[in-house]
Amino acid sequence: MMLFPDRLNAAIDAKGSPAMVGLDPRLDSLPEPFASQVLAGPTQAAAALMQYHRALIDVLAPHIAIIKPQSAFFEVLGAAGFAALADACAYAKDQGLLVLMDAKRGDIGSTSEAYASAFLGGGFQNAFPKCDALTINPYLGSDACDPFLTAAKNNSSGLFFLVKTSNPGAGLFQNHGTPPLADVVARQVENWGKASLGAGGWSAVGAVVGATRPQELAHFRALMPNAILLLPGFGFQGGTANGLSAAFDKHGHGAVVNASRSILYAYKREDLLHLPDWQTRTEAAVVEMKQQLAAVSVQS
Repeated sequence: MMLFPDRLNAAIDAKGSPAMVGLDPRLDSLPEPFASQVLAGPTQAAAALMQYHRALIDVLAPHIAIIKPQSAFFEVLGAAGFAALADACAYAKDQGLLVLMDAKRGDIGSTSEAYASAFLGGGFQNAFPKCDALTINPYLGSDACDPFLTAAKNNSSGLFFLVKTSNPGAGLFQNHGTPPLADVVARQVENWGKASLGAGGWSAVGAVVGATRPQELAHFRALMPNAILLLPGFGFQGGTANGLSAAFDKHGHGAVVNASRSILYAYKREDLLHLPDWQTRTEAAVVEMKQQLAAVSVQS
């Protein structure tokens, strides 16, 4: 199997955009008829999520290369929710999309091995669909990260380590020290990535750097010249295309830009209400995002 960065870049080239959409299904914000169905209980809510995400993925698949399910929004529904998460991942892969599981795992030894097996290795006897990549919290240290690095190598998967996140309070720890803790993590990410360079020179070991921090992108790109950057926070959290060009090379490679609520809630936008249903409004928002990113992701 091709290494993750090569698969990702090939998919981005095929869809013509580094746009990524997060699956963050807030049960009180789903479009109808799914919003009414979730009121019947956790099992019925999970069934509604299966139907919703299959319909959503059908809308997204022609336009984007990769989706990012956020596991927490499925886990609130218990076992049925985890089944809905597995179904969304499997259906997305069937539609040709890459899947980046946003679970931000990170623990010591055997626990990290179990997390890595569940999301990157397919779990026990293929109990869960293999994801193409996984977000990792590195702050427990190298022994917490090593099992993920091993699993990623064995499964040709990608990893995205939290370096500088998009939330407002991130600086409390990530800016601490000289050099700042985020820089220390960034340098380690670059070192880890040297063992997993793809044909295009990009590593399977990437980093999360918020799209809400465009003024810092050039800095982190210099620290991690081979790491693909996951840029969350586009749209609803205030991130825009302005300033993101530092993350990309002249081929439009080097980063994926995630939007979640600005796409998932597009069906509520007043300027899109003239469109007949939630699917067409969602598609309009995705096309708009792709157009906004076109100017910064291709610099030839």
